[in-house]
Amino acid sequence: MPARLDETDVAIIKALMENGRRSFREIARIASVSTPTVESRVKRMFDMGVIRKIVPLLDPEKVSEGVAAIINLKVETPELEDFSKKLAEMEEVRNICVVTGESNLTIRVLVNDMKALQDLLTKELAKAPVKIVSTNVVTKIVKEEQGVVIRPGLGIRLNCDLCGREIEGEPETLRIGEQTRNFCCKTCLQSYKEKYGSRLRALLKSKS
Repeated sequence: MPARLDETDVAIIKALMENGRRSFREIARIASVSTPTVESRVKRMFDMGVIRKIVPLLDPEKVSEGVAAIINLKVETPELEDFSKKLAEMEEVRNICVVTGESNLTIRVLVNDMKALQDLLTKELAKAPVKIVSTNVVTKIVKEEQGVVIRPGLGIRLNCDLCGREIEGEPETLRIGEQTRNFCCKTCLQSYKEKYGSRLRALLKSKS
C-alpha cells in the first residue's frame, strides 16, 4: 500500500496552494495544529516528493502577451517515451499528457505570438516522428488548477532511495540533515549506510 495523506496534510497543502507566502504559524491556525507540526509535515512532504517546489502562479488573464494552444499528436508507440522527454526540454511546452483515442499525446504550449506557434508546428514538430492530429488556440482560460485533486487518503508512491523499487507499506527511513531518505526494507537501509558511510559521518560531524 502506498503512503497516504491525512486531513492535516491536505489542510496544509491547500493553505500553501491558496497562498504560498503564508508562514507556518498562519498555516498552523488554519489546520488547527501546532507550528512545529506544520514545519515537520511540510519537510516530510518535500522529502516524499509530494511537494516539489512552491512557485508563483501567474494569472493568464493578467498577461497581455502570448498565445496558448492545445496540440494533439499521434506518436508511434516505440517513440513515445523518448519524444515526450524531448518535448519536456522545450520551455514553450507547459504540459504533456499521454492520452487515449485518435491522438496519444496532448501538449499545451505557450508562445509569444501566432508566428511562433506556426514555426513550432511547421519547423519543430514537422521534422519530428509525429502526426499533428489537431491544434486548438486557447482564447480564454476559465479555470486552471493543480493536476491532482488533494483529498485525505490520497495515495503517494514512494521509491526506494537505493534500489529504486516502489515501496509497499511504511518505508524504512534515514534522516540526513534536513532531508529524509526512504527505503523499501532494512537491507536497503543498511546497504545505503555502508555505501555512503563516510559521507554520512562527515555530514553528522559538520552538524555537531
